[in-house]
Amino acid sequence: MNVWIWSNFIETTLKTGWLFTMFSQMKDYMLNTDGAWLRLFLCVGGFFLCYLFSRLVRYKIMPWLVETLEKKQQDGLHLLAKGFSKPAPIAIWSLGIYVSFLFLPLPANIAAPLIVALGKLLRVTMICLLAWGLIGSSDVGPLLFHDMRGKLDLDMDNTVAAFLNKLLKGVILVFAVLMLLQEFGIRVDSLIASLGLAGLTISLAAKDYATNFFGGLVVIFEKPFSIGDWISCSAGEGSVEDIAFRCTRIRQLNDSVLVIPNSVLVSNALTNYSKINRRLAKYTLGVAYSATREQLEHLLSDIREMLAARPDVLSDTIRVQLTGFGASSIDILVQFYVNTGVAADFLKIQESVNLDLMEIVQKNDCSFAFPSTSIYIEKQ
Repeated sequence: MNVWIWSNFIETTLKTGWLFTMFSQMKDYMLNTDGAWLRLFLCVGGFFLCYLFSRLVRYKIMPWLVETLEKKQQDGLHLLAKGFSKPAPIAIWSLGIYVSFLFLPLPANIAAPLIVALGKLLRVTMICLLAWGLIGSSDVGPLLFHDMRGKLDLDMDNTVAAFLNKLLKGVILVFAVLMLLQEFGIRVDSLIASLGLAGLTISLAAKDYATNFFGGLVVIFEKPFSIGDWISCSAGEGSVEDIAFRCTRIRQLNDSVLVIPNSVLVSNALTNYSKINRRLAKYTLGVAYSATREQLEHLLSDIREMLAARPDVLSDTIRVQLTGFGASSIDILVQFYVNTGVAADFLKIQESVNLDLMEIVQKNDCSFAFPSTSIYIEKQ
C-alpha cells in the first residue's frame, strides 16, 4: 500500500514539475535531432573516461611523481607534487564532468543556462582545489626563502620557517575567499571599501591582538630565542614549544604549558639560558678558625691546582682568595667558569668539584665551619 502511494506521488510530481518538462523536451530532442544519440554516447563515455583517468592519476601517476622527485632531491617540485596529489585528480574529474555535459543532447533553452551554471560551479571548484593544493605546498615558501638567505644576508631557522608557512597559508586563504566572493557576484572593491570604514573600530577593538602580532614579528625576526630554547621571563620559565602570531607557548618544569602574549616577551627582560656558552660557579668556602696560616696557604694552593688541572674549567677564570673573617668561619672565595652552557652538564661538573674540595680540606687537616656560639662564664 505504501509503495503504491509513493509511486503515485513520484509520478504526479514528475508530471506536474519542471523535471517532467525537461525530460519531455529531451525526449523530443533525441528523437528529432540527428546525431543526438552519438552525443549522448560521447557524454557518458567521456564521463567514465575522465573518472578512470582521475583514479589513475590519484593512485598511480601522482605517487610515482612524488617518489621520483623525492629520489632526485627536487625539494621544491616534490613539495608541489605532494601538495597537489589529492586536488589534481578531483580537478581532472570536475573538468571531465563539465566537458561531458557539453556533449549532452539538450535543447538550447535548457543547455544554455545549464552550461552557465556548470561553468560557475567549475570555477568555484577550481579555486577551492587550487587553494587546497597551494596550502598543502606551503612549505615551498620557506624553502625558497632558505635558498635566498645568502643573497639577502638573512638568517633562517625553524622558527622563521614555521612563521612563513603560517603567513603563506593565510595569504592563500584570503585570496581564495576574495576570488570566491567575486565569482558569486560580490564586488570585492566595494567590500574592501566598506571594511575600511569599519577599520578604525576594529583596530581599536583588536589593539591588544595587533600589539601581540607585531611582538611576534619582533620575536621571529630578531630571534631572542627559538623553538627548543629554555627561557625565563616575568611570566614564567620553561622550554619554548611554539611561536605563533599572538603568543608563545613554553613547557614548564611541572610539564604544564604556559601561554605568554608576545607583547609581554618583547616589552620585558627575559633570559635565554640556551644561549649561554659558559656557566659561572661561585660560592664561599667556610673553614673553621682552628686552621693555621700554613694550613690555609696549602689549602688555597691545592684548590687552585685542582681547578687548573680540570679540562672542563676555564683556567683564566679561576679565582681562589681568602676574602675575610666571618662570624664563625674563615671565608675563602671559590669562583670559576665551566666550558658548557648545558645546565645538566654544569651540575655534574659542580658536583665533581665539590667532592674534590672536600677531599682537599680533609687532606690539609682543616674542617668546614658551621655557625657556633661561645659562652663565657665569669667567676665571682
